[in-house]
Amino acid sequence: MVKEENTQDDSNGSKEADLSLMQFLSGNILNREAIKKHLWYALFVVLLSFIYINNKYKTEDLLINIIRLQNEVKELRDRSVSYAADLMSLSRESEVIKIVNDKNLKLQELTMPPEKIEIKK
Repeated sequence: MVKEENTQDDSNGSKEADLSLMQFLSGNILNREAIKKHLWYALFVVLLSFIYINNKYKTEDLLINIIRLQNEVKELRDRSVSYAADLMSLSRESEVIKIVNDKNLKLQELTMPPEKIEIKK
């Protein structure tokens, strides 16, 4: 007798599995109370998944932008050092005299040191 009950339960269980597969394929499974009960939770999980994916893409874009800006800053710093070195070489007294002579500006070099001007109160 016990064996007969077990076989009946097995046949009902497999039929229930077939029904659930049929319900799933036909879309009737969405009408069940258990699905309706957990629908908001499932939608919340889907929403969190979209937010996570969006956050990942924005973070990647931000990292790419940071790396690009770091490279640009490095390039501009190198260019600034180069310009500063060029200006330092141009501001040497010998270079200034050479430029003045090349452009015929008719300026002369000081032969005496500059005098200090004192104002009496």
